[in-house]
Amino acid sequence: MLSYLHPRISAYALVGLVLLMAFLSGCGEDAPGRTVKGNGVITFVAPKADGVRDALIDGELVVGKGQCLAVRTAENQTLVVVWPAGSELKTGGGTTGVEVPGAGTVQVGSTFTAGGGYVTPPLGDDMPSIPETCASGTDQVAVIDNLNRR
Repeated sequence: MLSYLHPRISAYALVGLVLLMAFLSGCGEDAPGRTVKGNGVITFVAPKADGVRDALIDGELVVGKGQCLAVRTAENQTLVVVWPAGSELKTGGGTTGVEVPGAGTVQVGSTFTAGGGYVTPPLGDDMPSIPETCASGTDQVAVIDNLNRR
């Protein structure tokens, strides 16, 4: 009876090992940045990042060129926004906004401050690609690392 169970146990152990390795091969990899579309609006979400930039991003969330979410600064610049990892576009009920993990939702038309940086496209590996239809007339994109409520 032992000789009958031994091959069966080995086969189950091999299948289990293969499944475990397949699962673990995905661990530790960061998800790439993404483009999110909903209700005719487009926004961008960065991959998980280790570092934090410290430039102040301050302004009003607007729907800019190409229906892309942007920040309109006090200097009247309109810059496409790339939100922190895990952010989600929220549409419905006549409102559009972005829910940022741990910071709540920023609605179009509301003002906010954030820490981050200003980056000239292309944004780099794993970052979302900003299409020309969203070009705001400036050379930079506002990449938010942490959102502060106003």
